[in-house]
Amino acid sequence: EVVTLMQSSQDEWATSLVVFPEYDDEFELFVEVCDGIIEPTVVATQSTEVIGRAWFHPYYDADLVGHTDVIAGHAVPHKMVEGFMNSLNLESGSGKGETIDFEELAASNNLVRHTPHATINILRRSQLKAAAEYEKGLGAKQPKPNSIYVRNAIRLSNHK
Repeated sequence: EVVTLMQSSQDEWATSLVVFPEYDDEFELFVEVCDGIIEPTVVATQSTEVIGRAWFHPYYDADLVGHTDVIAGHAVPHKMVEGFMNSLNLESGSGKGETIDFEELAASNNLVRHTPHATINILRRSQLKAAAEYEKGLGAKQPKPNSIYVRNAIRLSNHK
């Protein structure tokens, strides 16, 4: 998939979803494959500036991943999303921005990465950069940095 992506134009091939149903009931094994084989291969082939990766799983659980910093392919850690939420709430000036408690935030933050099957999304970095440039052009309507993580968690918590 990476070779196909890199040999195709952006207009022809933007992203690939690679589905691994054999890992549907094995979240920790799926993480071992992603973090122990796929990610080191991406780094060893010096492809980190060319492709982005995101791991999805029916039982995605950031607590089982055990990360406190951003790790390629994984959801942003719950504590970081909580910090973004608190920061955005303070920036609103009113102190009345929408918030949810940490347990609800953690559950919703995991839901963002839930899919019917174990899946790896391989995407072009150039498209991520283009999206960032597009957002810059929105001027006053540009979303606050990291607000997407908070917005997703709150929306999902409201739809449980």
